[in-house]
Amino acid sequence: MTFRLRTVITLLILASGVGMYSQSAADALKLRGLELLDRGENDSAMVYLSRALLDAPDDADILGGLAMVYINMGDAQRAVDFAVKGVKDRLNPSSDAYLAGVLGYEKLGNVRLRNKWLDEGLEVFPSDYLLLYHAGRINIPFDKEKGEKYLLRSIYAYPAFAPAHLLLGENMYRRGENLKAVVPLIYYLFLNHNELNSADIVASIERLYSSWSASTQSISKVSNASKGFTTDFRPEEFKGKQDEKGQWFVNQTIGLIKSMETANVASSDGLWLFYSDFFSHVSILGFSQPLAYHISYSRYPGDSMVWINENTELYQMLADWLLLL
Repeated sequence: MTFRLRTVITLLILASGVGMYSQSAADALKLRGLELLDRGENDSAMVYLSRALLDAPDDADILGGLAMVYINMGDAQRAVDFAVKGVKDRLNPSSDAYLAGVLGYEKLGNVRLRNKWLDEGLEVFPSDYLLLYHAGRINIPFDKEKGEKYLLRSIYAYPAFAPAHLLLGENMYRRGENLKAVVPLIYYLFLNHNELNSADIVASIERLYSSWSASTQSISKVSNASKGFTTDFRPEEFKGKQDEKGQWFVNQTIGLIKSMETANVASSDGLWLFYSDFFSHVSILGFSQPLAYHISYSRYPGDSMVWINENTELYQMLADWLLLL
């Protein structure tokens, strides 16, 4: 082998090593940046993703991540600019880029392009829970059934995303639903039992129980409740003193959860099986009571803590089971 050939081979090997190192560094920076983005640390995420972009300028995940950073920072135009770059590679586009495109064009007031990006994003990523959530949010004011199905698909894709449960429950409540309104709201409280809005949601469920009770007693004969998802549960009218309302709320919630064991779900409402299956398992495992006290905490902390302190082992068993889901 000549000296010249050996030199060429050596240079090629060195160049290959530098490229591998550069790619490895870009991947590490990208992963760290996307992790920070998920945690809401946008300034730090931008630093890492921008540095990664220098080594991998065509990486769709980096471009999509930066697009979402700009969305979170309120710069819709910059977000759209990066989103466009993040979907150029049709074989490996970024779901974040599609999401940023939807939200960016929405903030810019371009409904046509917002809908175009949403449709294209769902075609490429039909199970992306955030695209499905925003499809539900956008559609539900105009097409209630279509919006309902998008939200339920989002929930199936990622049950821990609390805003989907809240939006679904609130819209079912406005539609005059009973069961379809209360189970998403209870699930939301299961995920967020002590947020700033949690006590208000408990109060909404109480009003729902009261109106539901009145309709079953023929006090009000008007109901928009659908027939595709039903149980034999009927809430009791509250007749006690104010300091007894917390226990009444817990009792109604326990009764509702137990009724899920015999819920009827028509094929037209098949996506609601998510809730009937979850709450029927809660009931069968004997966790109806701890879950009811768990979700009542924000509005009735005294009652809840008394029960939890007296039933620590059962409450911990519920927590351990939920970690397995």
